[in-house]
Amino acid sequence: MIPDLLLALLGVPGDVFIATDAPERAPSLAVAEELNFFIKPHERERLNNLIRIGASYGALERVTRSERESVIDHDGLDVKSGSLYRRALASGVDEILDAYEAKILKLEQDALRRRGDAGTLSSIESELSEERAVIPALMELFGEVLDGARGVSGAEVLRRARDAWLRAGHPATRAACERLYWRATQVMMQQLLGWCAHGTIVDPCDEFFVRTIDRCEGLRTKEDDGGGIWHESHRVALERLPPGIELSTAEAVSFIGRGVRILTRSINQRTPSFSFDAEAYAARATARIRKLASAESFDPREFDAVVESMRSEIAEGLGEVLLHRSGLVAHLTAMTEFYFLGKGDFYSIFVDEAKELLALPPKLGNATRELATPFAQSAVTAMPSNIAIYSTFKLVYSSALTRSEENAAERPTTPSTAFLPRVHVPEYDAWDGIDLECSIPWPMGIFFTADTQERYKTIFKYLFRLKRVQFDLQETWVRLRRSGLIKTLRLRHLMQQLIENWRTYMQVDVIETEFEKMLEKIAQTKDFNTCSLAHRQYLAVVMAHSFLDVGSIMTIFEDIFSLVRELCEASVRYADGQGLPADWDERLDYLTRQFGKNSLELFDNLRSGYIVELPSLRAFLTRFNFNEFFETAATSGVNLQFEDLSV
Repeated sequence: MIPDLLLALLGVPGDVFIATDAPERAPSLAVAEELNFFIKPHERERLNNLIRIGASYGALERVTRSERESVIDHDGLDVKSGSLYRRALASGVDEILDAYEAKILKLEQDALRRRGDAGTLSSIESELSEERAVIPALMELFGEVLDGARGVSGAEVLRRARDAWLRAGHPATRAACERLYWRATQVMMQQLLGWCAHGTIVDPCDEFFVRTIDRCEGLRTKEDDGGGIWHESHRVALERLPPGIELSTAEAVSFIGRGVRILTRSINQRTPSFSFDAEAYAARATARIRKLASAESFDPREFDAVVESMRSEIAEGLGEVLLHRSGLVAHLTAMTEFYFLGKGDFYSIFVDEAKELLALPPKLGNATRELATPFAQSAVTAMPSNIAIYSTFKLVYSSALTRSEENAAERPTTPSTAFLPRVHVPEYDAWDGIDLECSIPWPMGIFFTADTQERYKTIFKYLFRLKRVQFDLQETWVRLRRSGLIKTLRLRHLMQQLIENWRTYMQVDVIETEFEKMLEKIAQTKDFNTCSLAHRQYLAVVMAHSFLDVGSIMTIFEDIFSLVRELCEASVRYADGQGLPADWDERLDYLTRQFGKNSLELFDNLRSGYIVELPSLRAFLTRFNFNEFFETAATSGVNLQFEDLSV
């Protein structure tokens, strides 16, 4: 009976131990009923309990063999059904099964040589005491995972292996599960090595938590600026995040690989004199990851430390490329001058050059081309020595229909845009479709992401409309200064005061101040991430101080813009000799009342809701609330009567 028992312990049925009806994946073995006449009931129970090992062994051997066959075909990896993580787990199980087979073979040899009590049921039970706990437990814990038909792969394999290790009660089972978890993590370590050391994804079965993005999923960034490598290439897949790895660490891993790709490109194609030694870095990264992989168990804290060391090295290399090789500060200055109207004289000249064009309705299809001429003339006049900078910027025009279609189009959601507030730029006239585009040079695309460029454009639209409103009010003064229309000029003066104070607040109190703070932070570091964070904070502060995401305040400005436009259009008709409308006195009273109401609402909103959060707002309110006029009106509840104010 002993030879049959040893075969049954390897999952092979015979005359004594036969297969019983059970699910195909895990058939069981039992003592044949025909032997009841000479096997006692308690011995039958002992034998049936013992050969449970053989049933579990046979089931495990079948699923591991099936996994090997599904992963390897004649051409290599079958990426549709295979999983590198399942294959690693199956290899670990095979190691345990091989050790078990070796022990059964030794038991057979000892039984044949009749050494001591070898060959007795008690001795076999004693020798296989650990396997009786381990192998059935492995079948229960990992049989479903190793079944390729279940489709368990990637991080889910790691998660189940880790859970099995943490939940295992028997010491031998716990040690076996820990070893299997370690084997599965080795796949992740190899993928980490390829990505962090060489910028290459080694992921034929599409399981690594840094995912390659299809071109149709990516943001539309020009390849020349490095954005294709940086933004469109790879992204962290949350559903693939392994247990024990935080999202921040996964983002750092994604950053490292993309940084390696950028730095390698800078060495090979753009800046051959760049000092970053890619081979030396790859050797250091490889040594760190291999040391991490050689540890007896996966330690998340040690993993985070290794990732941070590689991240800081790559961040410093990218900072070197941007700050010293590509002139980041100069480009930031240019972006602020053009998008945030820091070049005030340039835009004053442009609006003056284009005033006849902007007085007419835009021509669809020709508006962008017509804007190019005054834009070029303004550049020659305002900055003849920096004409090269101007060439990277271009004014474009899109109609309201085109803008609505673009807004309705579904844009890819990224982690940085998922929770951004909706903004609204107050409308002024038919030329609201003017936008500024910039050709981002390589490798600035990794710094000026599509999201940050969108913020620049949004703030530009707002500031440029404010500039046009201010210019139109100045032109109204030129037209009406000798007209004798005192009340009309007085209203124009009050409107001009509000717009100029708000522009001063935006340009001086907010943009210039925050820009200097950002430059100070950048000057104190060589780390790319620190520079990028300072830039994002700068844009966030400018956006917050502009109130573009506060619907009530933007509605007030839109109403004020509408009042200004009506006043300016009336002044144009008057200057052309058409005279003012017959009901102008009534309209003027209405415009004055509405402007007073809007001004008071603006003051009350800003003072009550935002003065504590935005300290720089105090300067605007102090200028706007000259002689405490608005505060007195708001406190007393008196309606503003601007026409009673002296000029």
